[in-house]
Amino acid sequence: MPRVPADRRREQLVAATIDLAIEEGLPAASVRRIAERANVSLGVVHYCFSSKEALINAVAESFLNPIIGPVAEALRDVADEPMEVKARAAVQTFWDTTIADPGRQLLSYELASWSIRGDGEAARLLYKTYLDVIEDFLGDGLGIEGTEEMSTRTLARMALTLTDGAMLAWLVDRDDAATAEVVQSYLAMLLSFIDQAVKSGKMTVRGAPPAQEHAAV
Repeated sequence: MPRVPADRRREQLVAATIDLAIEEGLPAASVRRIAERANVSLGVVHYCFSSKEALINAVAESFLNPIIGPVAEALRDVADEPMEVKARAAVQTFWDTTIADPGRQLLSYELASWSIRGDGEAARLLYKTYLDVIEDFLGDGLGIEGTEEMSTRTLARMALTLTDGAMLAWLVDRDDAATAEVVQSYLAMLLSFIDQAVKSGKMTVRGAPPAQEHAAV
């Protein structure tokens, strides 16, 4: 049997951990169960990851991988459209992709709470990943540039705070219509905030004249 590269083996172990935790909850994802799910020996797990915590940290860092591709594709489809159109396309794609896999989203909250009871590293990595992706979307996707008065990181934290709460509420009641209304309202609020930030000089939008960088929502 051909030798599997270490990077590929780590990816398999991360995927096995996620699948097992989604099905049975994070406490069920012992190193032994993960090895069984990945069809490898315990020694392989310990070779690839120094500890279970290191494996869980890798899970946190990879958590958004299934979402990044679809959002990037949605942005490419509307690359020549105004910023508001890009934002709505990206948010809609993000939301559709997210609710299509509720078990994965539930795991994100379980992972965060489990981590916070310990050293909190996995939770920090998970939320850093979210913030990095959102900030890249704001900058590369929408062309928004921050200033010393208002950074895109701050805007990313605002967006994450809003969507994180909406997702948790949806996991509780599964009310698609109510949640869609809330998400669209949040988006309108953020676009309005960006509009005011641009008008006051706290933010800019690449490729737009200074006085007309963002159309009012």
